[in-house]
Amino acid sequence: MGTSTSASAATSGTAAPDGAVVGAAESARQAAALLDRARELIRLADALLAPLPRLTATDAGVRGGRTDDDGGHADGALHDEDALVTCVEVAERIAAVASSAQRRASVAYRASRIAAQRAAGVAARDLGRGVAEEIALARRITPTAASNQIALGRVIVESLPCTESLLAAGEISAWAADEVAKAVITLSDADRARVDADLAPRLPEVTARRAGALARARAAELDQEAALARMRREVDQRAVTIRPVSDVLVRVSALLPTAQGVAVYAALDRTARGARAQGDERSRGQHMADTLFSRVTGLERVEHADVEVQLLMTDRALLGGGADTAWLDGHPLPAQIARHLVLGGEPGCAGAGAGAGAGAGADGDTDGGAGAATAGKDRDPVGGAGIPASSSCGTTTPPDVRRFIRRLYTDPDTGALRDADTRRRLFTGAVRSHVLLRDRHCRGPWCDGAIAHVHHVQGWAEGGDTTADNGVGTCARLNLAVEMPGWSTASEADGTLRITTPTGREHRSPPPPLRQPDAEPP
Repeated sequence: MGTSTSASAATSGTAAPDGAVVGAAESARQAAALLDRARELIRLADALLAPLPRLTATDAGVRGGRTDDDGGHADGALHDEDALVTCVEVAERIAAVASSAQRRASVAYRASRIAAQRAAGVAARDLGRGVAEEIALARRITPTAASNQIALGRVIVESLPCTESLLAAGEISAWAADEVAKAVITLSDADRARVDADLAPRLPEVTARRAGALARARAAELDQEAALARMRREVDQRAVTIRPVSDVLVRVSALLPTAQGVAVYAALDRTARGARAQGDERSRGQHMADTLFSRVTGLERVEHADVEVQLLMTDRALLGGGADTAWLDGHPLPAQIARHLVLGGEPGCAGAGAGAGAGAGADGDTDGGAGAATAGKDRDPVGGAGIPASSSCGTTTPPDVRRFIRRLYTDPDTGALRDADTRRRLFTGAVRSHVLLRDRHCRGPWCDGAIAHVHHVQGWAEGGDTTADNGVGTCARLNLAVEMPGWSTASEADGTLRITTPTGREHRSPPPPLRQPDAEPP
């Protein structure tokens, strides 16, 4: 979440006189003004289209395909269908043209910032730092995504003129242009130009994936060493990621070299098929998922896990049967499922609900409290109360695995995490834990990266304290970027983080509340 404001707004401009030499800054201003005018025109077109879905949805004749005796719609035609398809086509072309303008502006901005940093004496290893972060804020995407887009944009703008021209004309999509750029990124400029010229006539006629495949094939013909380098580069990107799918499921994805990925899948498949042949009632997919968990963790059930799980929930949800949404590693979780994780048992069973939580009340707060439940060997040194995990629904947790409740507090008006049981001078221990639990992910606007650093909002050198109020969780990229010349951070009264970039733009990111603010009394 985040908001942004610009130090100066684009104003309508006029074209430069014939033969006039317009400076780069003036060209940029005029381009921004024209794009702003284009945005207004698109907004007007969107306003004209807005009523159409509602009208067609309520018109039974059109919705049901019913026609009158003359072959027309029973209640009269509400629109020109060819015009609507034209709107779709033109909008797609506008998206491609806008993407081209965005890439060229991003590449130009990168060059300008690096020149300014070099003039300011920034070390060579730090040149370009902060560029992707500022572009990300402008585009409302993550810094990593912006960095990748800038890298591909440089390939397209600087070494693929034919592909760039097709994109600028709206003849191909940004996706297709990116696929070509990925395929030639390890080639020399000369070989990139050859691939670009060879493929240009075919690009408007093929899909984005096909465009990438053709580019890879031609690149391999021109430079096999570069093809091997590209393969090694792709292998270096192997990783494991996780993202939520629903309240109770996450998707853990492994990006592996082909041989390893096939071997993993084959082993899981073989085990599942063997189990089903012996009468296992689980589906093949269920058995593969269960086998993956047990082989990676060495455990048979998640209840046996002796690891810390950061589960953030209010005392009302834990002890009073409340419906306040809990948060597990930044993902929303229904209160009933959260109680199950903390207290043991299956959701809805006796021993997993509010009644089972009564025994934990010694550490519960009756108003505004919130618990960060942790399970495992990392016992809470401050105000922790152990809760035996048990169940009356057939699931038994080993006696040496316990749940612990760490006391935290939420603001009674806003629901924001306010304080922890102890304070320390350094971003370690309880203070660091407080910041991590409060922010949950990078506080940079539109960045949901994992917290790698706790950043001093007011720098230590400027007299800033190392307290929870003066600390925010950030990813590594943002923490390094805001230390570059021209960047600054400040905290507003409600805890909102304000980031100012070298161009003077301000971006705000409020702290995520643990729960929705209480409604004002009537």
